Amino acid sequence: MILLVGLDKKDEKKAMELTEQDNKFLDLFRGDLDVTEKDVRQAVERSKYYEEAQSEEIDKAVERIFKKLKVINSESLQAFEVLFSVVFMVVAYMMPIWILFFQVKMRQLEMEDEVMQFQTIILMLMRIERVNVEIILEWLERYANIFKAPITKCLNNYEAGAWEALEEMKEEVTYLQLIRIIESLQAAVEKIPIKEAFDELDSERDYYQAKRKETNDRLISRKGMIGKFIGFSPMVSMFVLYLIIPLVFIGMIAMSNSFKTMTAMMNK
Repeated sequence: MILLVGLDKKDEKKAMELTEQDNKFLDLFRGDLDVTEKDVRQAVERSKYYEEAQSEEIDKAVERIFKKLKVINSESLQAFEVLFSVVFMVVAYMMPIWILFFQVKMRQLEMEDEVMQFQTIILMLMRIERVNVEIILEWLERYANIFKAPITKCLNNYEAGAWEALEEMKEEVTYLQLIRIIESLQAAVEKIPIKEAFDELDSERDYYQAKRKETNDRLISRKGMIGKFIGFSPMVSMFVLYLIIPLVFIGMIAMSNSFKTMTAMMNK
């Protein structure tokens, strides 16, 4: 590759043509570790690009092409490249699973929020005299998001059998706190007053509010630790990349030179 910065159009065109010519010879000898400068010279002398070239021009071309060829043929897969590839492969392989775990965690938090919202709605409605289970379900459906589909299906089947519709909804959902609400609604369908069916709702709601507060505190603390780590990572990276790694590298080179000197002295 030739740097074309600062060249006019004529020189740039000439440099591009020269690069294309060199690439022809590089493609010819690429991967041949036994190639010699003599082989390159023979190929250059037989090529159409240097039919009328002087010996000095051919020498310069051979030297330039052979230097490029040595760089290309000396390229090999390094250990750190293999290590980086393995690390990136593992991260790329595990990324969908980590995303799913994250989505599951977020969905659990959303379900907790929604059920706590249901509990608040029920606490407000249960003290109204003429409220029944169907009205409660209609209000729950109005504010539902995650559990909207099973609640809507329950309301559609409610006229065919209230207890059976609630039982079918209970089989569809898997969240324990919503199942308890459904069981309380089933108890209210059996002619138990709604206020008595949800008599423990106040204490349960306080318990889950305290539990959720504790979970939020832990989540905030974890986010704070992650934020501190991200904030300090540039400084740590600077120390590692610009101080520790160069010092280790220089120390290894010095140790290697010392061993070579000691070996040479012992051989004498």
